[in-house]
Amino acid sequence: MKPFDVIDVEIYGESHSAEIGGILRGLPAGETFSAEEVRSFAARRKSGKYLFSTPRREDDEAVWEGCADLSGGIYRIDGDLKARIFNRNVRPSDYSYTLTPRPSHADYCAWVKDGGDAARSGGGRFSGRMTAPLVALGGVAKQLLGRRGIRVAAYIGELAGVKGKGYADGVTESEIAECLDRPLPMLSHTDEAAAAVKEAAEKGDSAGGVVECVAFGVPAGLGDALFGGLESKIAAAVYAVPAVKGVEFGAGFGIARMRGSEANDPFVIRGGRVVTEKNDSGGINGGISNGMPVTFRAALRPTPSISLPQRTVDLAAMTETEISVRGRHDATVVPRAVAAIEAAAALALLDAVLLAEKEKAKPDKKTFEVDI
Repeated sequence: MKPFDVIDVEIYGESHSAEIGGILRGLPAGETFSAEEVRSFAARRKSGKYLFSTPRREDDEAVWEGCADLSGGIYRIDGDLKARIFNRNVRPSDYSYTLTPRPSHADYCAWVKDGGDAARSGGGRFSGRMTAPLVALGGVAKQLLGRRGIRVAAYIGELAGVKGKGYADGVTESEIAECLDRPLPMLSHTDEAAAAVKEAAEKGDSAGGVVECVAFGVPAGLGDALFGGLESKIAAAVYAVPAVKGVEFGAGFGIARMRGSEANDPFVIRGGRVVTEKNDSGGINGGISNGMPVTFRAALRPTPSISLPQRTVDLAAMTETEISVRGRHDATVVPRAVAAIEAAAALALLDAVLLAEKEKAKPDKKTFEVDI
């Protein structure tokens, strides 16, 4: 079952193939977007921008199809929107691990699924490189959401065991926006986090972390119960980002340690609007948005490709062996994953918005208008 109801997202190519890209189907014809805004957003995941990222450099410039260039880099969507990204700096010879799979990488699982086929270009479709087209398409989704009053922003909440400030600490939307272009997009403790990653990298190891994402301006009423829940839609999209191993909304697993009187978010009237006094539910009740900011956190595992010796197996000989991974890898993927998680959330929210607009347009649809 695909995660979206109205749009469809397809990502194609492999990390060291000649071309990677994405196709976004189901967008309303006539909507426009700025290629420069997408370019600026995509720059947030490029290698070289952040500390300890891979030395591989790619321009990640998207070539757009399925749209008309109106002038000045403004495009009108006319059909299935396609973002083509050409790989320039490929070294597939660095990746010969299919028969000696890297621990906790997808090498072994993909080998089994593909019937013992070892032919892949680099990390194949499992590489973080595949988030480049996801970010490009998500950059378009962010613009369409922006016209509808919804703003999505993500930042690092924790890196290499060092926790930074976040939404739960009362940070504002403007404070989040100000940190996004920093060498480490954290709201506090950046020096400590950088030092912790450096320590891991110098030992040939890697580090993980947590990305927090907040969507402001989300109206009440998006989503549905059961499998149609907004949390389900967002989580499914976010898990498309390699290295994501957990997603929690609002207070997340912490809510399990609360009493109901602590966990419940009381409804109040403020400025003629229904809001909640706090937001431990993460802006969603029963799978449906309640009008508060939608908040979630995604946990990202440490990069599995490390130079330290690790135990593995030789699938050809069916013997145990040892591996030290060479090649160009991030000591932590967390800073570059911020834009990817933001993009995934934007695509999920756009699908929910477009579904609500589609339902509202039905002649027999009864709706209750809430001033948000």
